[in-house]
Amino acid sequence: MNVFTITYWGVTGTLTTPLRAAEVTDKLVAALQWLIEHDRLADLRPGPDLEAKLRRRLEEELPFPLRSSYGGNTTCVEVQTPDALLILDCGSGFRELGMALAARWQSKDAQRIAHVLVTHAHIDHICAMPYFLPYYDPNNHFSIYGSPEALHSLSALFDPQSELSRRYFPPTFEQMKALKEFRPILPGSAFKIGSTHIRTHALTHPGGCLAYRLENAGRVFVFATDHEQVEAPDRGLMEFARDADLFYTEGQYTRGEYEGRENIGASPALPRYGWGHSSVEACVCTAVAAGVRELHLGHRDPARSDEDIARLEAFLRQRLREELGRAGRAEDSCRARVVHEGLVVRC
Repeated sequence: MNVFTITYWGVTGTLTTPLRAAEVTDKLVAALQWLIEHDRLADLRPGPDLEAKLRRRLEEELPFPLRSSYGGNTTCVEVQTPDALLILDCGSGFRELGMALAARWQSKDAQRIAHVLVTHAHIDHICAMPYFLPYYDPNNHFSIYGSPEALHSLSALFDPQSELSRRYFPPTFEQMKALKEFRPILPGSAFKIGSTHIRTHALTHPGGCLAYRLENAGRVFVFATDHEQVEAPDRGLMEFARDADLFYTEGQYTRGEYEGRENIGASPALPRYGWGHSSVEACVCTAVAAGVRELHLGHRDPARSDEDIARLEAFLRQRLREELGRAGRAEDSCRARVVHEGLVVRC
């Protein structure tokens, strides 16, 4: 039985990366070229069902990087539990979620209650705080959870009494009438939201970062973004993610990129020790050691194109097969993917 419905509203790391006009054109040309070379357009004719046929052909036959995009919004993940709405982080994808919630909550029967769990206060994880429409409706009710340091950082930006008030964003907490409660939480703490048990774990990231483990009715979702694994497997994260049904973490680099032996896109090759991010290889090693059933990688480097990400996903799956083989586990005992914006999964 599925317990959690998880929607990825933003999965890019560090900076937003909207597609440039030339990139959109390149995608259209590449998609048409692929369809023509595979003779997948010759039988189509104008008519009332042309759009449906085209859409089906694109979705069923074209490789993902040609027909779509992994997205360019930074971290925001919606988790619907049996009795509560949880939101993980407030990156630029938080704005997109806000517009969807504003429409969803038009119904007079809508609960209009949600809980925002902040991992840390780096700008790519909080930048959409003042652009979230439901915060400005006093009929809504939001609670924000985070470390004392993260909550203090938010107050420094949005408390009307702060000397930084309106320095970076015009609105303050005074205008965000739906913010009803701020709850500080510490690494290693445990609490409940509705019927969901939540535990936290300290991650290795400049300025600190919290991972969240959500448990309900025997199902487990672990969210651990922005973490530098200095050993593989990472023993602390491995135990925190033990036997999770779904484990989301970040593999921003390959090991060669992390060590400075390889470049990312047009970026120069340079060591990335201490930047607070992990290699794909370390993530796979930790996931297999933890016995998780599905591994999702996000927080992709903004220098990667959609085609680069598709190649990284192939690399991820190959490394997973190898690691499962070394562990003596069946290939289908764990799945892996690089997530894309708009993806909805259930566990």
